[in-house]
Amino acid sequence: MKAIVCKEFGPLENVEYIDIPDPVPGPKQVLVKIRVSSVGFMDTLMIEGRYQLKPPLPYIPGACGAGDVVAIGSEVTSVKVGDRVSFLNYYGAFAEMIATDEHTCVVLPDHMDYEQAATYRLSYSPAYLALKYRANLKPGETFVITGASGGVGLAAIRLAKNMGARVIGVIGREEKRDIVRETGADEVINYNTQDLRETILALTNGRGADVILDVVGGDVFDTCMRCVARLGRVIVMGFTSGRISEVKVNRLLLKNCSIHGVWLGDWMTNDIEGFRRMNGELLELAAQGKIPTLISERFALQDVVKAMRLLLSRETVGKIVIQNT
Repeated sequence: MKAIVCKEFGPLENVEYIDIPDPVPGPKQVLVKIRVSSVGFMDTLMIEGRYQLKPPLPYIPGACGAGDVVAIGSEVTSVKVGDRVSFLNYYGAFAEMIATDEHTCVVLPDHMDYEQAATYRLSYSPAYLALKYRANLKPGETFVITGASGGVGLAAIRLAKNMGARVIGVIGREEKRDIVRETGADEVINYNTQDLRETILALTNGRGADVILDVVGGDVFDTCMRCVARLGRVIVMGFTSGRISEVKVNRLLLKNCSIHGVWLGDWMTNDIEGFRRMNGELLELAAQGKIPTLISERFALQDVVKAMRLLLSRETVGKIVIQNT
């Protein structure tokens, strides 16, 4: 089969598009012919050797995809040949096939196409984990999402509106304002042209935001800590700015606020039943049409590096996908 292979950590251009042997599923694994995979920041960090998990080399990048089951292991019970499934791992998706553990697969309902199946678990899953399971966002609360035009950001906006919250989206490029508002944000702030702290305080009558989900880190996170409300919750999910912030814990004391770390990979690995339950809840929302997916760009498998470079440019809105012919 064709696959994107990383033989050593470093620049994205180091990966190769080559032929490798077809994978063979183990007793508890499912062999999936991949139709669509999605591109995320995690994929780029892992190739560069900057992610918190380093896979054994060589490896196939790509965390999430969707396709058709073509074979199953002898101990597999929840999936059968011919099922349409999505899967979520740390790597292995940028290829024509993958042998993945049974518990990573979700059988798709008829209403869900491959593109939504390959993207919702990298966008809605972490956002849902953050808002419902960690921060317990309540109706009437004010919710701020940084990186609002990205896949997780747009997902968080929709989920927060479904939960009855008031949503403030934070962007860094003015051309992304319209899509963030169209997705459901009540207010949109450009932190490059507006004072983030002063604007959030003004929009909340000086109280601050009840819940802030930050995927940017750096200066943006530092500012978020200065405009969270008393008894508020700040969720740390990523550092796309490149700088990991440090917290002055006296701010937590003075505001009786808290910080929640959210890493989907750790949670889905260590709470398989909880992860299955959450996926069931998300599929119900999908059936109700409440979690649509916005696809911004589509690339062929051999053009994965172009896709990742486009993602890093921050010029896209929504998700980038890889299509296998």
